[in-house]
Amino acid sequence: MKAAELASRRVAILGAGREGQAAWRYLRSLHPEKPLTLVDENRPDPEFTARLTEFDRLLIGPLAEAGLEEFDVLVRSPGISPYRQSLRRARESGVEITSPSNLWFASHADQNTICITGTKGKSTTSALLAHMLDRCGLSVRLAGNIGRPLLDCDDQDVDWWVIELSSYQLADLQARPSVSLILNLSSEHLDWHGSDRAYRRDKLRLAELGADGVLIANAADSTLRASLASNEAIVWFNADSGMREKDGSLFDRDQLLLSGLPGNLPGRHNLSNAAAALTAVRAVGAEIPMALAAIPSFHALPHRMQTLGKRDGVRYINDSISSAPVATAAALEALEEEKVVLIIGGLDRGVDWTPYLSAFGADSVLAVIGIPDSGPDLLAQMKEVGVDPELGLHVARDLADAVSVAQGLAARGWVVLLSPGAPSFPHFKDYRDRGSRFAAYCGLELEAEESI
Repeated sequence: MKAAELASRRVAILGAGREGQAAWRYLRSLHPEKPLTLVDENRPDPEFTARLTEFDRLLIGPLAEAGLEEFDVLVRSPGISPYRQSLRRARESGVEITSPSNLWFASHADQNTICITGTKGKSTTSALLAHMLDRCGLSVRLAGNIGRPLLDCDDQDVDWWVIELSSYQLADLQARPSVSLILNLSSEHLDWHGSDRAYRRDKLRLAELGADGVLIANAADSTLRASLASNEAIVWFNADSGMREKDGSLFDRDQLLLSGLPGNLPGRHNLSNAAAALTAVRAVGAEIPMALAAIPSFHALPHRMQTLGKRDGVRYINDSISSAPVATAAALEALEEEKVVLIIGGLDRGVDWTPYLSAFGADSVLAVIGIPDSGPDLLAQMKEVGVDPELGLHVARDLADAVSVAQGLAARGWVVLLSPGAPSFPHFKDYRDRGSRFAAYCGLELEAEESI
């Protein structure tokens, strides 16, 4: 569906957050006097609502009470699940449901796009790939779940769009990516998708959408290998035939490219991310040596294993973007040579932490502090399996209390790590807000976020 098709139809935008606001700006620029309804279950940012026009109607409250069946088209923000009963009813009554991503792809069908997803690592890989292609002399735009919302991007003469896609965006996406890249697959967002099966189906949708282009996937992920076994056209990374991480080094087949990575990309998981990005570089015909040379100048993403600084000899690391246990386990692996006081917890989505609990028993983890809502339950699970760090398991009232407890435990030369393994809601606006508050509680500052 193209935006021009909405001119004479009754349209509601569901959600007035980052993506919903971008959809409003986009539609308002095309149809200045078209009546638009915005529906949000929480009151939006006052700065945004102050910009609404006489042609806009804002409804605040439950979606079930918004009369969604009265509209012709609903533009669904990614945070609103299409599996919710109110959207099911609207669909059954003949309402068409689209999304900001669908509107963008419909109007940019001729663009070169690299779409990236995965349970963990997609933000870092997307940003690293965009950085590599930029250093290779190409005109690159980083957008989607990272960078700017797609509908805020009206750039011209872009050689390659690098687009990070979450499962929220993939669930009903209509697109034909030039290159599709799937990093890994494990359980996440079960509350939104309704089941592990639905989550994996929605993530793997990128393989279906990218069937006519180049499809890249991680051979080291057993779930991906099994799920995509019937596809003979896949370009695998972490396989003997291509870019791969092996024994803490980066190889192209048998050729050693890098022994480890610079300090700006800690952990073996980032070697895998680099292998994925380089595989995409090769797929678009860019120069591998130039892409490799770009790695040392890459700046780690804010809120992803971001060193904030030191206070009293203690280093503070902000990994607020970590919203799944697999990401927290990767963070601990990256710090296996350190002494760590870990802060975990957030929205409880019913994800099974059992496969990852052993990571908290590592010698490097000297204390674990749990914050609401899931933190106390996670600490109880650790006790049940015998995880008993030297300085104990601690329940905190909130993030500020957790930082205070951590500062009382950590000694000079140690690391205090915020890697929640869970979403930030309902206690924070988003992971950025959570990370910013963590920095403030630590008495440190965040660097300004950059985009390509």
